[in-house]
Amino acid sequence: MTFRQHVSDVDASVKAADQRIAHITSELSTQKVIQKHCDSYRLCRKVIEDCKSAKNPKEYRSKHLAEYQLHDSLKKELQDLGVTKIPSSEKIQKRIENLESEQAATVREKQKLQKKQKTLDIIQQNFSVLLDAPEINSDLLPAKREPVSVTRDK
Repeated sequence: MTFRQHVSDVDASVKAADQRIAHITSELSTQKVIQKHCDSYRLCRKVIEDCKSAKNPKEYRSKHLAEYQLHDSLKKELQDLGVTKIPSSEKIQKRIENLESEQAATVREKQKLQKKQKTLDIIQQNFSVLLDAPEINSDLLPAKREPVSVTRDK
């Protein structure tokens, strides 16, 4: 593997880590929205279930119309997010914690790669300086010698 290929590979790894972090951040955001919607949905669901035991269900429903509307709205939003069965709060929280852990590990990996990238940049700059500096190049090359004629005595 050449030095340039190594630099290119490290650069690609940093970009891949960036993309992974962006994906995880997006997924985290989605999971937090799902968590909030599920919590609100459960509260609305309880209000709707309490209707069954109300003395006057029609009056109860009109009194809690906002909760019914919110319930329907949350149900549609959750379906749009791909949630068809409401997960438990613990399950969502565990998913969020796993994503946060994965995100932290990916950020650490990216930082290591960036440090390596910086070191490689310094090495590349140093080589460029060494190769472009004529006074240094002449010091590094062996001194030019005058040709010496060799004669043999008979």
